[in-house]
Amino acid sequence: MMLQLLLVAMITNIIAFSPPYHQTKMLGGNLINLSDDLVDSQRRSWIKKVIALGTATTIFPKTALADIKYDVLQEQSCNFQISVPVAWEKSEQKLPDRRSITFYIDPSSGEEKTLFFSALTPIRDDFTSLSSFGSVDQVAQQTILPRGEVNLETTKSVMLSAESKKNAYIFDYKVTPPNLSETHYRTVFYLAQGATGGAGAVLVTLTAQCPESRYAEMKPVFDKMIDSFGKYNG
Repeated sequence: MMLQLLLVAMITNIIAFSPPYHQTKMLGGNLINLSDDLVDSQRRSWIKKVIALGTATTIFPKTALADIKYDVLQEQSCNFQISVPVAWEKSEQKLPDRRSITFYIDPSSGEEKTLFFSALTPIRDDFTSLSSFGSVDQVAQQTILPRGEVNLETTKSVMLSAESKKNAYIFDYKVTPPNLSETHYRTVFYLAQGATGGAGAVLVTLTAQCPESRYAEMKPVFDKMIDSFGKYNG
């Protein structure tokens, strides 16, 4: 039941394109207007709100970490694929406007979740390439890293690496919300042209995350996942 509530809350935030407050539940926000007068600063703000979907914490039962085997998540329409641990629990949500998000949750997670999610968001045709959002360094500093204050306490974040490769932006970063533990994120940011079946594109956000306290254990898994990202090979 808790997992179902979490997924409903996350989907609510996708609809609103709003960054959740980093608590045990995702909180709603304001709807972003993607009208024709959307300017670059609004674009950067919108990207940050999509990226922020993975920054909540919740509770899952802890089990022994078994030898990892991988399955391949393939998206032919968006021309990409990525490896995901077979044992991770999958849940998928599709919205009426063709937006979708797929979660893979590590059942061995403790009080703070380890998970991967794939978010696919159709966007307008004026987003012609990743450079429409800025350079990899601009996106890293202006949209990926969360900023803001909660009760006069500032969220701490650090970008460890930002690369442009495989026609994608790839980020490694850590975030520490006020009064919560540090979380480590690995994100692939990719634009699939023509994936809507028309002139528009699809923004693909692929994020793996875990508590920083578990990152040394999970790093080989995350490396495998992120390194496996590439073109669809069905």
